[in-house]
Amino acid sequence: MVVIVMIIPISSITNSMINENITEQSVNDKDLSSWWWEPLELLSAEFDSNNYYSSFAVDNNNNLYFVTCSLEDILSAGTDLDVFYKKFDYGTKSWSDLELISTDSVSNSDAPVIAVDSTGTVHIAWFESGDILGSGLDRDIYYRQKTSSGWGSIELVSLESDSTSSYLSIVADSNGVAHVVWEDYADYLIVDGDQDIFYKHRSAAGIWSAAEIVTDLSTQSTYAPDIQLDSQENIIIAWNDLTNIFGSGVDGDVFYRKLDKDFITWSPLKLISSESDGSSNVPKISKCVEGMIHIVWHDSSDYDGAGTDADIFYKSYDSKVDSWSITEVVSTESTSTSFRMNIEFDGTDYVYVIWEDFTDVGGGGTGNNIFFKYLDINTHTWSSLAILTYDHTESSTYPDLVVDSLGHVHTIFLDSDASLLGSSSDSDLFYKKFVGTPMQPVLDEINPNPASMGNILLSWLSVQDATNYSIFRETSQFYSIAGLTAISTTNTTSYSDTVSATGNYYYAIVAVNEYGKSLVSNIQFVEVTGIFASLEIGELLIFAGIVLGLQLIFFLLTITLINSKIQSTAKPKARKKK
Repeated sequence: MVVIVMIIPISSITNSMINENITEQSVNDKDLSSWWWEPLELLSAEFDSNNYYSSFAVDNNNNLYFVTCSLEDILSAGTDLDVFYKKFDYGTKSWSDLELISTDSVSNSDAPVIAVDSTGTVHIAWFESGDILGSGLDRDIYYRQKTSSGWGSIELVSLESDSTSSYLSIVADSNGVAHVVWEDYADYLIVDGDQDIFYKHRSAAGIWSAAEIVTDLSTQSTYAPDIQLDSQENIIIAWNDLTNIFGSGVDGDVFYRKLDKDFITWSPLKLISSESDGSSNVPKISKCVEGMIHIVWHDSSDYDGAGTDADIFYKSYDSKVDSWSITEVVSTESTSTSFRMNIEFDGTDYVYVIWEDFTDVGGGGTGNNIFFKYLDINTHTWSSLAILTYDHTESSTYPDLVVDSLGHVHTIFLDSDASLLGSSSDSDLFYKKFVGTPMQPVLDEINPNPASMGNILLSWLSVQDATNYSIFRETSQFYSIAGLTAISTTNTTSYSDTVSATGNYYYAIVAVNEYGKSLVSNIQFVEVTGIFASLEIGELLIFAGIVLGLQLIFFLLTITLINSKIQSTAKPKARKKK
């Protein structure tokens, strides 16, 4: 009889039996304390005349866009105000040539605003006083878009208005729909003689909706609308209103309303500046992520020690609990008027606020300065004040900011300091950005562990401010990558490493962007043994039982076959003859 014996190698080490104590580095939250402001850049080198109100945008690929207006007779614009456009290509790290947008202008074109949707289509709107497309000689709103096919024709937006249109805001959604709001004295739908907030949207097919009155409950003039989309792409609009609604008084207050993305259902009116007993004006809303809305405005209330000069106030809304926060004062360091602010959210950790301020700071002269602060969402603490124009000697005005997908903050503002980069004494457009190396990544635990030779799968959490990741592997514990060489680089958040020898392996990840490397991630350990090492002890025992069972069956079958053969070949006994 032949007995076949299968030897099953069972590792003596499993996940629960690893005795070596691996101490992981602590992984910090995103820390901006080591970030810095890049040197100032001049964006309007082509202009010898003043630049005026400008607007800024960023797309999903970190390309930047700005629109500005100027009296400069360039690109056959003429000597009236016209709208101009430029794009910064993130891939080539270069600005495009200047382009004229208001090509059909017959009068002043001014106060342009810009938005870019997820497809990269550029949406621009502005005011024009000339009679274009039958608009009449009152001030009207015009629109133009740029797709991969080039610039479209100029379109009249404020078709329903027969009066002055002013103070414009725009946003674009993921379906390529452009949404605009503005203030208008036209007695459209409501004949009351005061100024109201109008809303319209343009479909991706190029069809404009009819105008709607947002402020139908107001009995006084309304001003300074701002528009954004919430995380569900509902339309949210804020403005300031002199109407005494909800006991707000006859001073200006900030109100808010939402239009569902079905374009049918308007939410009830909401008073935002409920703690204010002074004039609340010009609200600005950040982009909205995960149900959070962040809003700022300038307010003359002597609230929380702010004094009676205008200060920057802040509130947030959390849709999970359907609640607005209490008002906070942002401009606590200001001793004079704070106004013309903007706000943006990086989508994860920080809210950024920029504003114009009359406060005289050391070295800044007596002109307006540009101030900047950020709010850490996780700890709910405001940063110290950053003065972007501390060494400027003239007024800096009209700041705007955007945040790219890496979390870097890009700002523009106007400045008339002739000593800045050879810009001369006219008002020019300048650019500055707040950047830093990536935050420390978090490497997930490696499973299975122990593992068999072959592919070891690594995965980690995405780091917002990283463009790629370097993977490090060593056969002994390490905490620094000094002198080490990465085994690979990837722009995804996983990596499959091929290991062809048994032993202990230690892995770490370093996030990288154009400004440098992050701290080393936590270290993850894996033991690589034989072919069955990836199985847990219970699985191995089950497998062994199956194999032993098969061996037993094979043994019994063998015995049966042998016995059968013996019986079949045995000679029968001879019978005696009678």
